[in-house]
Amino acid sequence: MVAGDSTKLRAQNSKKNNFNPSKLEKHIAYIDAKLDEYTEALSDADGDTKAQEEIEKNIAKHCIPIEYKVTNQNDSKAMGDMVERTAEILGSTDFLALYDKGYHTGSEFKTAFDLGVDVLVAIPEVASNAPDIRFNVSEFVYNKENDTFTCPAHQILSSNGNWYKKDRGKSINRMKQYKTSQCKECLFRTQCTTNPKGRIIERSEFADYIDLNRLNVEQEKEFYRRRQAIVEHPYGTIKRQWGFDHIMTKRTLKRAAADVGFIFVAYNFRRILNIVGKKVFKELLEKFAFDFLQFLNPYKLIQSFLSHPIFSKNNPNYFSSLRHIA
Repeated sequence: MVAGDSTKLRAQNSKKNNFNPSKLEKHIAYIDAKLDEYTEALSDADGDTKAQEEIEKNIAKHCIPIEYKVTNQNDSKAMGDMVERTAEILGSTDFLALYDKGYHTGSEFKTAFDLGVDVLVAIPEVASNAPDIRFNVSEFVYNKENDTFTCPAHQILSSNGNWYKKDRGKSINRMKQYKTSQCKECLFRTQCTTNPKGRIIERSEFADYIDLNRLNVEQEKEFYRRRQAIVEHPYGTIKRQWGFDHIMTKRTLKRAAADVGFIFVAYNFRRILNIVGKKVFKELLEKFAFDFLQFLNPYKLIQSFLSHPIFSKNNPNYFSSLRHIA
């Protein structure tokens, strides 16, 4: 089980790194309010051993970051690439990946599905509601066999079969539209829509993958609850406990990525030490040091050079190659 997420790290000299008395007062007021909320939550949970046991049961075992990427883009088109890189690192697609609703994008579900990776992504709230929530789009039932929708008033909405492109931020999806002439005479029209042409339902080309995720989330709610414990643990430690909430280096994403890379290396060393204990960790470091020194051994290096085909005795330039390496 793995989990993916994003966090914002401010630039070395961003506006949010500069403070004045007015900004400090606002920050203090915000922190005080959050502390009050936290104290109240602790009071509510005080003595509730069952709740505590549930929390402990759901904490993930390792919480070790296996990959990261520094980018200036949002999360919407990130999941597919994250899943691909995870599969490459693990050498397997036999894992479950958990993401929050910021990653809920049809094309990314298709990428994961094509790879054979199971994902659970939180479902975002409906962007717009019908005048009566009983007629929200979620209440329209899709019939795959005849490619139609049935509305809460039991009317059938059909499509002309044509696809059209819809621009959604940085991505373009193909959509179908479904409607019915029965809207004109429907008794529930004002409860369903304010569109004078009647209710129109859209279905994305990736709707099958979105529906599959919805089904998985409904059936595996206990698994999804572990997401925060897995992926937000490193962020909490790095940003809150260690104070690494902004990039130290200046200019270019490459330098920023190196900066973040160092902090993740430090985090992983610390985390592994806590998991395996000092004795085992020392043994691992000794083995690593031995292997590293073996690699740097001049004799071993010469052997590795001489194993190259260019130094084969069948090579007509064999002797000149030896003189060159010497």
